[in-house]
Amino acid sequence: MIKRFVSCFIIIAVFLSIQAEDLTAVTEFSRQGSGIDGSYTPETDIRKIDIPKIEVKKIDVKKINVEPVEKPSLTGTDRNGRIPVQYRAESTIEFKEIWGYLMRGEEKLFRGDEPVTDICYFSCGVNSKGRINTNVKPPRLPDLNGKKRRVHIVISQLSGYKLMHKALSPGYKIRNGLVSDIIEVSKKFDGVQIDFEAVSSKDAASFHKFLRLIKAGLEPGKIFSVALPSRVRTVPNDAFDYSVISGIADRVYIMAYDQHWSTSKPGPVASLSWCKAIIEFAREIVPAEKLIMGIPLYGREWEERLVKGKKVRVVKYKKVRTGKKKKKYKRKRIVRTVKIPPRIEKKSRSIRSKNIPELAYGCRAEKEYSRDKGLSIKVEGKGFSTVLYCDDVQATREKFVLYSEYVDSVGFWRLGMQSPDMWREISIVD
Repeated sequence: MIKRFVSCFIIIAVFLSIQAEDLTAVTEFSRQGSGIDGSYTPETDIRKIDIPKIEVKKIDVKKINVEPVEKPSLTGTDRNGRIPVQYRAESTIEFKEIWGYLMRGEEKLFRGDEPVTDICYFSCGVNSKGRINTNVKPPRLPDLNGKKRRVHIVISQLSGYKLMHKALSPGYKIRNGLVSDIIEVSKKFDGVQIDFEAVSSKDAASFHKFLRLIKAGLEPGKIFSVALPSRVRTVPNDAFDYSVISGIADRVYIMAYDQHWSTSKPGPVASLSWCKAIIEFAREIVPAEKLIMGIPLYGREWEERLVKGKKVRVVKYKKVRTGKKKKKYKRKRIVRTVKIPPRIEKKSRSIRSKNIPELAYGCRAEKEYSRDKGLSIKVEGKGFSTVLYCDDVQATREKFVLYSEYVDSVGFWRLGMQSPDMWREISIVD
């Protein structure tokens, strides 16, 4: 018993010691997993963290209230109302197309037995001159049941509104070069996807023209897709107008995630009710055969920590005149003490769905599951509090069930972050 509780304390220590990432973007984690500038930034590897020595006090086992371990059954549920994955008799949810983003540099995370028909290879970023690297080659991936998977190159620009204005507006004479680059690199792939998330409403017409130029220049048989932010209602002068873009593209990928983000209040990345509002809006505009609903394979943790006040020395140098007649000066060193008051420091970091088992079980963790919000874990301690929202396999399955009522295609951001058990819940139908 003593070893068991020592392990609990160590897990909590690891859970709280991982440094938060500062993630900010339009579809935040989805694009910040690669860094805001398009360069890959690996997430924290929990196995490489230096665990500090922890002083463990003697525990009176008699005073500890331990919850009884549940014995699952084929028909019963756990205390949160869920049927454990390995005991569910439900069939898999079927889709005609299953898309998934695969980061350049993360090819080894793709095992090959995943039921994924289309790979979105992320990405070719637009540089400051409005050009892309046309030397990118498709990854070598195993076939799916003897059938070749389609690989789409993703052309991305996520945060540069000024750059997008210059690249899309014909007056700057950049657009034609960018279009030519995209057409050239697309020849190596089965399709091309545009993921431009920093397009202002004033550039809406230019963006739509840009998409038409790409579509017209692609070779026959190439699939043209566009990734779009989630919408639940019409936005005036929207550069990401579902109606206009679905009339141009072969597929429209809706990024139905980041309902809550790093600087928002805590909450689910994609609650079921929010996802339902998105798809009910999208299905009235985008033809069902073109619509792909994106599903997040990540969650987010928010932390608040009390930082004690302290005194710090501030050194400044000031010019002092040394003579009356001649303008001579010298630098005078001025030292003063400044008191920094106590403050609440807020941090946020992303959590991969597959890492939930490593984080969810701690002596002070309060776990809760709801069909709408998925899994949440709260930890309260002296001077700090954390709350985590992340879909487990059952919550992800709920999205499969929802979307299967409307469309034949779903996609994931991003491959390699999922629990292996998730693939048991989904399959491809011819």
